[in-house]
Amino acid sequence: MEEKYATELRERDPATVDTLFLDNSDSGKIGGINGDLVNLTMLSMVKCGLTTLTGFPSLPALTYLDLSDNQLGDEANFDILVKNAPELERITLAGNKLSLDNLRTLKMMPKLSELDLTNNAGLGLLDEYRVKMFEMIPSLKILDGCDVDGDEVEEEEFHGEGGEDSGEESGEEDGPGLSYLNKSQFSDDETDDYVPEENGDDAPRGTKRAASGDDDEADEPESKKAAADDE
Repeated sequence: MEEKYATELRERDPATVDTLFLDNSDSGKIGGINGDLVNLTMLSMVKCGLTTLTGFPSLPALTYLDLSDNQLGDEANFDILVKNAPELERITLAGNKLSLDNLRTLKMMPKLSELDLTNNAGLGLLDEYRVKMFEMIPSLKILDGCDVDGDEVEEEEFHGEGGEDSGEESGEEDGPGLSYLNKSQFSDDETDDYVPEENGDDAPRGTKRAASGDDDEADEPESKKAAADDE
């Protein structure tokens, strides 16, 4: 795994790496990776022949760990994840040799919300396996791709929940805000000042304007004309 790590790192500063794939190293143990990966959020060690997580470094930013198709079982030592990867939200453990007892330590991970345990023969034979897992890990929301009710959950649906996109869509559906609606309506003062231009259909507004006494001035030219005709 040391060689695989050096190849994947490609002389980059470990502190700048956020995703790392060490799949198919076939070393049987963890090696090479260390606490310098302070910003690593995703680590994949698929098909590495791992029987234990002993040697797992401190990865304070890690949120997703893929350990599929290894040999993890009674010696897995998940305790080290509780200590060295406290931010883990998602762990894939498909294709290992795990039992319910091996996984009890995971209940100590408060942010663990998604777990994949498919193709673990011992778990598949356990009565009410799903019920027991959800009871054992209170923070768990998704198990083997399904929620607590057994309904399949799309990955995008789960990880997009509460995201910025959903907020923007909600804003579009709400339509114009109250401030816009208020501005679009005439206030009492604006209604009083409004005079329709050559539109006889707006009689109610014209009538309200007349009530202010301004129409007396508008009628004055007609009165003067009538007086001139009499003379």
